[in-house]
Amino acid sequence: MRFDAPEFHGMRLSVLAMARGEHGIEDVAEGDMIAIVLLFGCVQITRGRTGQPASFSLHATRTAPLFLVNPGRYVIVAERNVLGFRGSRQKGVIV
Repeated sequence: MRFDAPEFHGMRLSVLAMARGEHGIEDVAEGDMIAIVLLFGCVQITRGRTGQPASFSLHATRTAPLFLVNPGRYVIVAERNVLGFRGSRQKGVIV
């Protein structure tokens, strides 16, 4: 679940709240970026290729924010209840 907040230096900022086991999909286009910064909880992020298992697994925690910069489709799963922020910047947006 996301709640939009005002733009901050060219980044769209939203509140990220997920219950344990909830999942979502993020699509990162060429030149875009998504940042996930958590206040508490843990999410697992995987990226797979069509017809193949996930190629890698990343974890975002309170002490380890994640920045998704490689283009592709990512699956985000809450391993524990999550509250944090999601920031995104699209190609061509001047900071």
